[in-house]
Amino acid sequence: MDLSTKPLTGMRQRYPEEFLIERHVCRVLLEAGAMSGFQEYDGPVLEPFSLFEAKSGGELVERQSYWFTDRGGRKVVMRPELTPSLARMVAARGEMHLPARWMSMPLCFRHERPQRGRVREFLQFNLDILGADPPGAEIEVFLVIDRMMKAFGVMPDKYRVRWSSRRFASAALAALGVHDPPGAFAILDRRDKTPADQWHDMLLQAFGSSELADKVKRLCEVEDPDDPFLTGLLGDSPDLAEVRSFAGLLAGAGMASAEFSPSVVRGLDYYTGIVFELTDTGGENRRALCGGGRYDNLVGMFQGRTISGVGFGLGVLALTLFLETYHALPENLEKTPPGSLFVAVFSPRELAKALKLGELFREAGIPTVVDVSGRKVSKQFQQASREGFPWVLVVGPEEALTGTYGLKNMRTGVTATGDFPALRAILEENG
Repeated sequence: MDLSTKPLTGMRQRYPEEFLIERHVCRVLLEAGAMSGFQEYDGPVLEPFSLFEAKSGGELVERQSYWFTDRGGRKVVMRPELTPSLARMVAARGEMHLPARWMSMPLCFRHERPQRGRVREFLQFNLDILGADPPGAEIEVFLVIDRMMKAFGVMPDKYRVRWSSRRFASAALAALGVHDPPGAFAILDRRDKTPADQWHDMLLQAFGSSELADKVKRLCEVEDPDDPFLTGLLGDSPDLAEVRSFAGLLAGAGMASAEFSPSVVRGLDYYTGIVFELTDTGGENRRALCGGGRYDNLVGMFQGRTISGVGFGLGVLALTLFLETYHALPENLEKTPPGSLFVAVFSPRELAKALKLGELFREAGIPTVVDVSGRKVSKQFQQASREGFPWVLVVGPEEALTGTYGLKNMRTGVTATGDFPALRAILEENG
């Protein structure tokens, strides 16, 4: 039987040119977090099933996760997200200096139907502030998201950070006569992921009357916390006051990409306050690129004291597709050469000398590839040209004997001759 060359459905694999793009995206994300003092961490890929059952909600862990009983008889899960692990780690740490700013790039797994921007094995960027009360931590996280997009060179009109509050949403739904917030949240969360007519049918089916469905629809259409509709619905409710105050703080912080949207409630059970999503305004990428919010009770489930948190998870694949859509990736990034210098070797007799010379260049900080194939020099030059090496150096019998080498600039065709120190200086001067 012939083995298949395809990976399992939804499982990731990256060829070198694809990996270059992914590394670029990850580097920009981590640098954006580091600019605000966030430090990297990670947790286990395998966790107890009970951890995610208690903290993420039954549907995520039962229906969408990879779980099994291991050889020790323990029910374990391949992490579908990282926040519960983060809460467990913080609780296990005991006393720690707060607030803490942590970020991570975990590999996660969810058994769901693969589609654009969503696969079963995925890389996710997580960023959290722990031990900081609202609203300052939320504002800081919003600003990090905005900085990320600016660092990629994305035009401000191509994205929005849409936000609301779970407390506000619960109060507004109750005022409308909806007394099943979890069920209603699930429908609200589908608003921007479902065609409008289908979503309206979902409202009708869930609420049983067109009048109530229209009221919920009207709530989700509100774009300004000062909308008179909300005043008539909630009056001087502290939950409405919270979103109005938060909107003012966002404006004062210069967060022009933030947009109030009552349908943003997020699908995970542990969110308690402000919630948000990073979305594509052009509609090319229907799923949220990033989602998160405040969770005040996660750490407290492990121990007596409560440590609040606010953060988000961002799908690297979804963001990469977004960047490709709007041409926000560097041109020819996938054609980045694997080094700055290619050392061609005339024959096996010069190989040892070439390898030693290559190591000298590497010690000088110059990425160098020494050809070890034994092919003709012409074939080696073809490879160097095909892979985009800017410089090629040949080690032949005379060069190995004298220690003087020819260095060719593959872009200009100009050749320089000299010993190792002289050629190193040329390479360092020209990057």
